Amino acid sequence: MSKRPLILAPDTDPHASALAWALERQGVSPLWMPSLQARPGVHYTFRVSDDEVSLEDSLRGGDGISAVWNRRLHDPTPHCADADRTFAEWEWKLFQRGLFNLPQTFGDALWINPFPAAQRAEYKIVQLEACRRVGIPIPDTIVTTDAAQVDALRRRWGRIIFKSFLVHHWEESENGRMHAVGVTLLDEHSELPPESIAVCPGIYQRYIEKSADVRVTVMGERMFPLKLTKRMGGGGFVDWRDHAKKGAVLAEAFTLPGDVEAKLRALMRELNLVFGAVDLVIDTEGGYHFLEVNQAGQFLFVEEMAPEYPILRCLTAMLMTGRTDAPLEAVQGVDMASFRRSDAIEALGERIEERPPERPLLTIE
Repeated sequence: MSKRPLILAPDTDPHASALAWALERQGVSPLWMPSLQARPGVHYTFRVSDDEVSLEDSLRGGDGISAVWNRRLHDPTPHCADADRTFAEWEWKLFQRGLFNLPQTFGDALWINPFPAAQRAEYKIVQLEACRRVGIPIPDTIVTTDAAQVDALRRRWGRIIFKSFLVHHWEESENGRMHAVGVTLLDEHSELPPESIAVCPGIYQRYIEKSADVRVTVMGERMFPLKLTKRMGGGGFVDWRDHAKKGAVLAEAFTLPGDVEAKLRALMRELNLVFGAVDLVIDTEGGYHFLEVNQAGQFLFVEEMAPEYPILRCLTAMLMTGRTDAPLEAVQGVDMASFRRSDAIEALGERIEERPPERPLLTIE
């Protein structure tokens, strides 16, 4: 039985487009869709008995699945009468979630990442508590709606960072001015309005005086660490993402200390993640501190900043073989520079223009 990868993402996702292009260059045709296909002519049959768990899928026929890349899963969109839509949507949604919560749904396929682990790892509180268990230093943190608690943390450390759980954008109706809630530095001059802080919980952390930021892209058994500093003068940014596209960030491939690498591997095992984009900071004394791990984070920009990292080849090999230690030798002619020059990038642009996304797709989250 032949096997091919399953990519769970819309066809407007640049990362999925890059991997589909890379796989096809190896003669592998992935099954690529944002969800189960709830449309006429496509059928699924799930069987469970005392001695069997199996899924029959008319789209893939007799092909097996080597790996499932849980990149940007959507809920199915059923084709039905409007009067039946709410019921049908929930039936499809619950069916899909049930299937994807079973690792054996696609036999011995490698999940990147397993569906239950991916959902759990989305919670920053879960990540921080997991770091505590495996011994990775984290900034002193509170999550609160109480301005007095925020003020106490600020008085203890002098400067603190506010983070929202999600980056939120909005536009002033009067003048069209755009605003965003994301990462904000708070010091002794910052106002802490109790009414605003009480609206919803926020994340408040000790500000670490940085010598550098570090992005570690973890792909199975491999890690690709990238050190990020100010191009002029060195040191770290409050949020390096705001400066990356301005050319102000110096990015360098480097080697993690052995103990830091070992603890990150322990964290990935603790969270049951195969892939993760980990953000760390290095303080002025050389100590490492964990900020977050994005289990579906962006990674194409890392290879563009550090072309010596074979990131696209690595994930292509994992999807082809279903192995976390997949050898790279079998994957040829695949890198970000080639993808940028390919017809696939033009086709992606046309799809995005035809169906504009709600937010930018090629970012550095």
